[in-house]
Amino acid sequence: MACSLLLAKTGQVVLVFGRQLDYFYPRYLDCVSRHGPPHSKSPAFAACVQNLPDQCSPNPCNKEGTQVCQDLMGNFYCQCRAGWGGRLCDRDVNECSQQNGGCNQICLNKPGSFHCACYSGYALSVDSRTCQDVDECADGRACGEARCSNLPGSYACLCDEGYAFSPQEKACQDVDECAEGRCEQACVNSPGGYTCHCDGRGGLKLSPDTNTCEDILPCVPFNVAKSVKSLYLGRMFSGTPVIRLRFKRLQPTRLLAEFDFRTFDPEGVLFFAGGHQDSAWIVLGLRAGRLELQLRYGGVGRVTSSGPVINHGTWQTISVEELDRNLVIKVNKDAVMKIAVAGDLFQLDRGLYHLNLTVGGIPFKEKDLVQPINPRLDGCMRSWNWLSGEDTTIQETVKANSKMQCFSVTERGSFYPGTGFAFYSLDYTRTSAAVGTEAAWEIEVVAWIRPATDTGVLLALVGGDHVVALSVALVDYHSTKKLKKQSAHLSMRQTEALAKALTNPPPCPNMQLLGTESSVPQEVLAYGHLLQTGDPFLTRQNVTARGHAVCSFPTGPDVPVTSAPVTAFYRGCMTLEVNQQTLDLDEAAYKHSDITSHSCPPVEQASP
Repeated sequence: MACSLLLAKTGQVVLVFGRQLDYFYPRYLDCVSRHGPPHSKSPAFAACVQNLPDQCSPNPCNKEGTQVCQDLMGNFYCQCRAGWGGRLCDRDVNECSQQNGGCNQICLNKPGSFHCACYSGYALSVDSRTCQDVDECADGRACGEARCSNLPGSYACLCDEGYAFSPQEKACQDVDECAEGRCEQACVNSPGGYTCHCDGRGGLKLSPDTNTCEDILPCVPFNVAKSVKSLYLGRMFSGTPVIRLRFKRLQPTRLLAEFDFRTFDPEGVLFFAGGHQDSAWIVLGLRAGRLELQLRYGGVGRVTSSGPVINHGTWQTISVEELDRNLVIKVNKDAVMKIAVAGDLFQLDRGLYHLNLTVGGIPFKEKDLVQPINPRLDGCMRSWNWLSGEDTTIQETVKANSKMQCFSVTERGSFYPGTGFAFYSLDYTRTSAAVGTEAAWEIEVVAWIRPATDTGVLLALVGGDHVVALSVALVDYHSTKKLKKQSAHLSMRQTEALAKALTNPPPCPNMQLLGTESSVPQEVLAYGHLLQTGDPFLTRQNVTARGHAVCSFPTGPDVPVTSAPVTAFYRGCMTLEVNQQTLDLDEAAYKHSDITSHSCPPVEQASP
């Protein structure tokens, strides 16, 4: 053991051992240097030496971390403040390392201390340790116009479906779903939503997902078989003849025409025979279901009508024969008309006797007839014989063109094959008694239908600017609710409503939607009421509006794909009644040539 003996004249002997020598001896030398050697007997030297054992002077402890320094007579003890450690109290204690310092969320250590903190959306409680949620929605300005929903530690600004919250504007703004490419074909964005549209005229409809398109397929087959030995008279909607023949004879010849005829149409032209408009001619037609003969000889015109009603859809044999200055018309070999004439139908021209014969129309304007008649006739001929059978080329022409052939079997009604439309220009504007005041007009439409597909426009009201003010269509889902169900769908401008749907119908059934208390089946009524203010809503079994409109069936002319929820052509049978008057498609402003105006093929019967 190393030790030293320090002798002071004060009579005090201090033994210094080991480490303490390193502490005392330098200080002893310091006393010598400041107060002289021990033999000087300086009181200051004695006081200096006596204070040598106080190891806290000077203080060896870390001042910031020490509460007090204790002298241990040759050693010392640093009593640390809270949050400090180490012999000299110079080491910070990390309180957060043990149980997060007792903090509920965040513990933040700092030299000699710590404090608790909270995540965003929380506030420190009065105990300075636990955190409580802050209700941001208590401040009404948090979401502006949007709905505010408080969340643990946060909040959300909520908007209705189809809208998104804008933090800058603090408002709900419409989402343009069309910009996101949600639709396979056409897309129309609307406040809070969007609608997809498919090219209905191209045979496409919306799929059940209401975004993509799929083919419109017939689900009720119709017996559309045709007879190659028949001639359809209603092919040309323009009223021009479907067949034109010209006969030339060296000798005077009398007219003989015989054929089988079938129709449900009450009015139209069967055939014309004679010369030009100002010479001798006859026109055999149908008016109110009975045969009518118009004739002109020597500039004098006559009209005769007689015989039974024959537009009941069964085959009749009709003949017209020129005999001894008489014309004899027979139905099923029974003479129904015998008319005296003053001349011959064959006219001499340059040494030959000529006769023009047209079937299904007349070679001049109907206004130049003795009595105007709508020449369009939805009728069928077979077994024809024009002047002793010298017309074999007609049969070859008909055989080569299926559109000149008749359905083998037909029923009463109009057939829409799904390839076109008809439209009427109907002006229902009425003026009230007050001068200059226009009264509202009203349209009530009833449609008897037998559909072949589950999608198609039954009727539409189209304005002069091709805007569809109202449409009624068949659709196999409800576009806003994605309800897979066949129904009648009514669309009024931008407002859509389900008119009436069958309960769990089989695929594409014969629609039976009753719009009134009537028990008549297969009836669809156009529901709705357009107020004078222009606000549409559902009311009763009619459609009322102001002003002028074009009433188009089953769809409007040149309307865009996005003009209505459904633009597909209707396929199937349909009879329309407007304001209690049955519409005659022969009176339309336009009708696609494939639409048969008064005949419809029956539903095909399944094989046993």
